[in-house]
Amino acid sequence: MKPLTNTKALFCFFSILFFFGYQNTAAAQDARFVCGGAVENQVWSLWDTGVRDQLRQNLIQDRLLKQGDVYGLYFFQVYTHNMVSMARRCNRKDRLLEVAQLIQMAYASLDKSISAQQRRWIHTKGSYRGKEVMLCSVQFLGLASSVANALATSSTPLNNEEKAFIRDTVQIIVEHLLRWGDKRAMDALQKNIAARPEDIKEVKRSSTLLFTDRELWQITIYAELAGILQANDRQKLGLRAISPEDKKQLQKHLSMLLKFFVTRVSIQRAPHGRLGNVDVADLDRGYWRLFETHLYADYDKSTGPIEYVPAADGKSKFVKKIKVPLDKVHIRQDTGWDFSHARRLVHALDALERNRLAVKNVFYLHERQLPPESLPAAFANTLVATIWNGDTEKPLFSNYWSGANGWFRVGYDGGSGFSAGTPPYGMTDSFLAGGYVTWSKYSPIIGSLGRRFYDLTNSAKGDNDRFMDTYYKQFSKGASAKSKNINKFMFYPSLVGI
Repeated sequence: MKPLTNTKALFCFFSILFFFGYQNTAAAQDARFVCGGAVENQVWSLWDTGVRDQLRQNLIQDRLLKQGDVYGLYFFQVYTHNMVSMARRCNRKDRLLEVAQLIQMAYASLDKSISAQQRRWIHTKGSYRGKEVMLCSVQFLGLASSVANALATSSTPLNNEEKAFIRDTVQIIVEHLLRWGDKRAMDALQKNIAARPEDIKEVKRSSTLLFTDRELWQITIYAELAGILQANDRQKLGLRAISPEDKKQLQKHLSMLLKFFVTRVSIQRAPHGRLGNVDVADLDRGYWRLFETHLYADYDKSTGPIEYVPAADGKSKFVKKIKVPLDKVHIRQDTGWDFSHARRLVHALDALERNRLAVKNVFYLHERQLPPESLPAAFANTLVATIWNGDTEKPLFSNYWSGANGWFRVGYDGGSGFSAGTPPYGMTDSFLAGGYVTWSKYSPIIGSLGRRFYDLTNSAKGDNDRFMDTYYKQFSKGASAKSKNINKFMFYPSLVGI
């Protein structure tokens, strides 16, 4: 986008203020989005009429239990976490128990061959055969800990089944955190905390020195665990005591993780943004500039930098044709996280906010060791001022948290074959599925955009069909009913009870 002149910028700014002033007034009177309203009822209708059985059968029973594919854990979190957060806000303990029952099924597949205290999920396919895929385990336990925390901190008494689930979850969490926080991990954290962007001097495939979602999920789990442990006596959960030695190790591990996180968060003042003079936040800014999947962050042309064409020799299906070599591409120095992966911030910051006092009390931390309480609002400001395109009728969101909108994962092989990459605005639907709309409590503009999308996904007029087909394909009229339902199931909960 070309920079706006001062006159155009002022006109745009006041137009946005007028639009969202109207939208916020209307939202205050809109009963569709309150707990118990029409949208929450739609979520439970989707869950009861297909989504729950689909997740149970496809992800847990078939993918995890039968095939030994631990990515079933990964996608279970992706699909359900926004709903779990809504159930917490709306105090739907019966629904949380339904999710807990599915999680318990996954616990049955934990491998105990090393020892009963070293349980883990083992992948039985491909290059990870016989190994733990930490990302899948940590992401799933991020969800499981959230469900257990929501039950443990509920204002109503718990039944025996709920208490048993909380006990199992806490034990499994502690086992994993103790293993993930061993000496080798602590040494790596210490090295990463001391690293600076300029220490990364060449193109990297490894995430060494980067702050990744694995570390963010561990912080999330610790926060949820703290809330559970603090609720233990009140709810009479009967949790097994954590030994002083293990408690000390957990405390040290969490302290290092939080130091790593705080070190990699950058907060800047953005006086000329569309929100005015506010703080904006970024994560790992500059550290990802030479990471292999981020090298084309500044290449924002619609034509991809590579393509795969049929092989002439007939020995392979496709060969890669490079159309824009890397030496012709400017490498942005501010590249950090991408917009899709950054959705993890929604649940991590929520967990820290809800359990902030418990984290300090349970793990004996000082206020200065935690991220500032204003951090979620700063990230929400970035979403509005930097990533959103400023269009209220046809909102789009850039691919990178820095505001860059270039290609992502050019030539990436995620196990299902090489990809030409994700084009500009290719992650824009993460705004809907990623739970970002819950940040409307920090920036009401975000809620107005969410409600705009709700109307777009339910519009019968067809005026925006081409726009939705291009940028929000999984929510468009052309999507299959099954795909559209699961994506609505991820999106709608973030509109409710905020």
